[in-house]
Amino acid sequence: MKLSLLLICGAVCYPVMAANKLPPILDFYPECTPQVINTASDRVVYDIDLALLKQTNSSVMAHSEAYLQQALVGIQHKAELAGADAVIIDRLNVGSVDRSVDLKDDNGRVNSNVKQIIVLSTVQHIKLCEDQQLTKNPTPYNSKGKSLSFTETLVTLAMPEKEDLLIQAQKHNAPKADITTNSAYGVHIGDTLDELQQALGPHSIQLQFRDGTMVYGYGRSLWFFVENAKIAMISQEQGMLNGHGKNQITLSENYDHDDWVIVGKVHQGDELQTVAKHLSLRKNNGYYTVKGESSQLILQFEDYKESITKEAVSKLNNFSIMPIATSKKNHQVNFANFDNIDIAKIIALDDKQAHTLQPQQLINQIQLSENGPMVFVNNNVLLGINDQGTVNRIKVTESMLASQDINEFNKVLANYQIPATKSALLVRYPNAEDNFDNVMISEGNLLMSVNFDSYDDDAQLIDLTLSF
Repeated sequence: MKLSLLLICGAVCYPVMAANKLPPILDFYPECTPQVINTASDRVVYDIDLALLKQTNSSVMAHSEAYLQQALVGIQHKAELAGADAVIIDRLNVGSVDRSVDLKDDNGRVNSNVKQIIVLSTVQHIKLCEDQQLTKNPTPYNSKGKSLSFTETLVTLAMPEKEDLLIQAQKHNAPKADITTNSAYGVHIGDTLDELQQALGPHSIQLQFRDGTMVYGYGRSLWFFVENAKIAMISQEQGMLNGHGKNQITLSENYDHDDWVIVGKVHQGDELQTVAKHLSLRKNNGYYTVKGESSQLILQFEDYKESITKEAVSKLNNFSIMPIATSKKNHQVNFANFDNIDIAKIIALDDKQAHTLQPQQLINQIQLSENGPMVFVNNNVLLGINDQGTVNRIKVTESMLASQDINEFNKVLANYQIPATKSALLVRYPNAEDNFDNVMISEGNLLMSVNFDSYDDDAQLIDLTLSF
């Protein structure tokens, strides 16, 4: 993160170090060259309270600032122990581990749920000269942990910035979650894509099927299928993404509450006999239909057994809306070609050139994510991009669109020449920091975080994220 520091000075204006009980983190270099006591590198891991994340519906990185400030105070305390007068931060990286994994193999399941903020730092502990005057030359990171670009000016004009797409979605006034035989959330079968986006705001995710159908997702489970520029089907849950895939999308306050209602009377979770009192149901191959003039409402029920002594009860689980004459769709994603990007070489830290994606490569992407848009390369790989479409992050993880066992996942890792176990990864990256079930590799502005299913040397790699 870079901030601009604007200094408005008269004839004489020099920053001066303020008094503080703890050695201060300097915003500017000293006028007199200080004595460097030592250079210290550190790694601090903060475990995030899972109850807090659930309560606030926020991502791990949303809490990074508070933990960064804690880490900065810790840096000052360590400087005091070293006998330093002040601290200069040369390097500061803030990363996160957001892992919720459920893989299976022949011996059972691998479960892991880790939410952490990780702060990496390299600092100089210094002794100041008697003259503690500071220059105008900013240090790499200031006392707030921000990287500064320094500008001396008399007047500055703040230019408006384009509002973040995630903020736009959060501010959008969503329509009522009313469901009929030909519409949902005010969007009808036959409406245009523009009408959809005007009604529901920015979509969370978009995918293209092999038959050319475009699918736009709102939240984690509301899907609109577009054919020939018109809405052809609406579904509350089509199994487009598995649980891990859904977790890549930021929760939506507008569309992830399952508060939809049919004809003002039927809600999700209502028992079959209750729904039948309000709707004319027709059973058809394990689901129920409600016919309209040219389209139909498909309702699926799930059996819930509330106790051993009672019979299972069928409750309404999800809905779909489609024309009466609809052929079955093949929901296979049409992944773009990424042969121009050698992902294995980038992960090996052998390719540091910038890669900007072409329009056809952007077609399958998660738009609404706490860390910015992410493009699907395949079931297991996401590329994070900036506003110009330049790749700034690579994530290799368990399948997000289909079921996958450990053996299949390891074949994916082998394809990208990624070691499947912790011991093999440490051989590949001998300078990595071993932190039990996580390994961190940093090189310049590159930061790689690799998660494993246990603390053991032969622990299975679960996911890898490389940020740059």
